[in-house]
Amino acid sequence: MGRYKCAYNCEGSTESDAKYFKFPLYNPRKLKKWLTNMNWKDWTPSRFSVLCINHFEEQYIDRTGKCVKLREDAIPTIFLSPGDAQARESSSNTRSKRNKTNGVKASQTIQAQSTTTAPATAKRRVQNKEPSQTEEEPAGDKDSKKSNDKWRIIVDQGLMKIDSFPHFFHGDYCASRDIQWAPDDNSSIECEDPEKVIEVNEPWQWLGLDVRGPLPPTRNEHKYILTLTDYYSKWVEALPMQSCIPSDVVKHIVDIIGHFGYPFRILSRLPHDIVHKINRELKDQLKITVALVVHHQQTGTADLTTQQLIDRMVGDLIEEHAADWDVYLPAKVFSLCFKEHSKTKERPFSMLCCRGLEPIQSPRGLHYSYSQIQESAFVVR
Repeated sequence: MGRYKCAYNCEGSTESDAKYFKFPLYNPRKLKKWLTNMNWKDWTPSRFSVLCINHFEEQYIDRTGKCVKLREDAIPTIFLSPGDAQARESSSNTRSKRNKTNGVKASQTIQAQSTTTAPATAKRRVQNKEPSQTEEEPAGDKDSKKSNDKWRIIVDQGLMKIDSFPHFFHGDYCASRDIQWAPDDNSSIECEDPEKVIEVNEPWQWLGLDVRGPLPPTRNEHKYILTLTDYYSKWVEALPMQSCIPSDVVKHIVDIIGHFGYPFRILSRLPHDIVHKINRELKDQLKITVALVVHHQQTGTADLTTQQLIDRMVGDLIEEHAADWDVYLPAKVFSLCFKEHSKTKERPFSMLCCRGLEPIQSPRGLHYSYSQIQESAFVVR
């Protein structure tokens, strides 16, 4: 999949095996050095921002262990500044214009010389040349339009205005220009207050809710996929939907709860007003008083690996079965849940369904309020 150019005009972010490193947000002095060297105005890294290995000199890279890491004094020094890139592009455009001008003059000279001898031939040459030039431009526009028609995860409209929010095309330096997340091998909880950290240590406690789309419409008019993921067991529920209206989302949540029981709460990045409507309908249908779905920005980052697996699954579906991906979706999800997960080294099915856990048939009480959950960071044990 395509990637944003790392830093400015970086080619390293297109490499499939490129190594990425997080910004040292915990060390203000070190972070200032990073940003100074990058020379990028009006940009502040978020906790999702990453920089690829190609911006670091070899002396700053530690390759002695199993994982490639940065040394404590590592500072990125290899960058192409916007001014250099623009100058190079301007120079390239100038040469291109000069060559084009010389070509036109030469063409006019040849045409003038051949007018007396073969006017019909010269006219045919000009007519044949013009269509080829006009055909090249639409081809580029077509490719550009196609690349912008990417499906995405539905997120809060307000958050979409933030360039550094990762799921809006990951608007940072070395990040994917699609739904794919950047690697997060050295993830850590940045919340220093232990009272604002919630641990996930049992199956079906905390779930993540996402809606992906719009996808190519199927014969059954399905255009979206609702996914519900158990952060602990990595179990995935994925269901096709014709629209992403709250009533459709609620219908699937009710069915899943009827089969697996009540979780503590469900985290979601859906817009605030949609989450409110979902909770209102869930209260009516399930006859409960708690707000089961909580808007939380960490919905995706609590389990990056499973997010990547789901995104890859969706990408394969629409590539292989564009007209009927909804028919093949259950088999894909079945395969995903019965394979060994790279993080837990166990099958999600085994962790969720083979431990003798009885489904909880009533809402589960918590000593966290809705606002406390929103302010807390989640860590999966």
